Amino acid sequence: MKKLLLFGFDDLPSILAVEAAAKPFGAELVPVPRSACGQTLASLAERGPVPGGTGGLLGERMIVFCGLERELDGLLAALKAAGAASGCLKAVLTPGNRGWTAARLCGELQRERQALR
Repeated sequence: MKKLLLFGFDDLPSILAVEAAAKPFGAELVPVPRSACGQTLASLAERGPVPGGTGGLLGERMIVFCGLERELDGLLAALKAAGAASGCLKAVLTPGNRGWTAARLCGELQRERQALR
């Protein structure tokens, strides 16, 4: 299951830029609507967004890489070269965050970013 969960990517040009960078790595893009941000990352990665959920704004764009650990360095370089993910939060789906919602992961990444500053 090679997927990129995309949060806050609301414009088609951004999604297409990510898709072009990810395609050589065999990754499927899963744009996640705001209404699905309350679902767990595991559920989104395994089944995709389910309509009718509760969600909300994350405040930032975020990409979660699923099943791409071996390709991560190359994929990050391709995203950077395409200007496709500049300034957005990035994370890898792990056993520790599988049960988290997008909002929880986004909050944790924002705290880590602040701690590094």
